[in-house]
Amino acid sequence: AAAVMYCPLMNVEAALAAQVVGIPSVALLTTAGPGSCPRAVEEFFAMCGISLAQAQEMSTTFGPKLEATRRMNSRYGLGLTDLEGLEPFGMLDVLARSSATLV
Repeated sequence: AAAVMYCPLMNVEAALAAQVVGIPSVALLTTAGPGSCPRAVEEFFAMCGISLAQAQEMSTTFGPKLEATRRMNSRYGLGLTDLEGLEPFGMLDVLARSSATLV
């Protein structure tokens, strides 16, 4: 592939994979722009019956996820954090990895 187009809300992994193999990625944001993300995530958490604090706790305590993040950072130098996508709340960190973002 010469490039990857992906949804930054549903498939962050595509941008990471493109970065690892050295091809550009293009985010296709099908919401009302990045500013709409905090509200959408809040509603998603509400549907799942969890709070932001609970999601952050899960993200920083679930061993297999923490181990995978460390392996990916060590092997590929991705610089992922344990709270990737959750802090600051509503920020789409993945967009910084994309060559372009279409809204």
